Amino acid sequence: MTCSAVVPAAGRGQRLGGREKPLLPLAGRPALAWVLEALSASGVIAEIIVVASEANREAVESLCTALGLSLPVQVVIGGAERALSVRAGVEHVPDDRRYVLIHDAARPLVTLELVRRAIAAALRHGAAVAAIPVTDTIKQVARDGRVVTTPERSTLVAAQTPQVFRLDWLREAYRRAGAQWVIATDEAMLLERAGFPVYVFPGDPENLKLTTPLDVTIAELILERRMRGNA
Repeated sequence: MTCSAVVPAAGRGQRLGGREKPLLPLAGRPALAWVLEALSASGVIAEIIVVASEANREAVESLCTALGLSLPVQVVIGGAERALSVRAGVEHVPDDRRYVLIHDAARPLVTLELVRRAIAAALRHGAAVAAIPVTDTIKQVARDGRVVTTPERSTLVAAQTPQVFRLDWLREAYRRAGAQWVIATDEAMLLERAGFPVYVFPGDPENLKLTTPLDVTIAELILERRMRGNA
């Protein structure tokens, strides 16, 4: 049990009408509940640090209490941007933890198998990111819409969470980034720029992120199918 989990859960979905993604009902339960139960059931996490907003803190704390998870859960306050929330969570990770797992509350379809795969990859490499192959042809375009280049698809992957890092590497990456850490779109980018080797491991195509109303519909269908399979 050398790994803590940080779950940023402070964001609102602009394309979801400003609704709070962590508390969106999915198959009868809040999205965050699915995440916390998968992390708890994995058996490889020592504690979970949920990063809430001032607006949803009370609801998040009530949810964590109601779930009655078998490992400690701490709720802390994050910032207006995801990067600020993740760093707030990382600052609460005990110094004696060797690894930190970061997983977005907006990805409620994470499974305990994926969490275990993430930890195993980090133990081998020090920094590991869930990723899936890109199936579409990707175009890099200029601001005026002109195509600049078409990257070779076989070299591209779409990054997901969970992402797992050695805690000392991540904290050093924050230090080396200076004030620029706030513009990182994920923590793997910080480690890459700091010179640490980051590896990918197989993610899950079902591990989608709640961004649009269509994502919510698909997520509910997948969860309902999983529940039928476990019945």
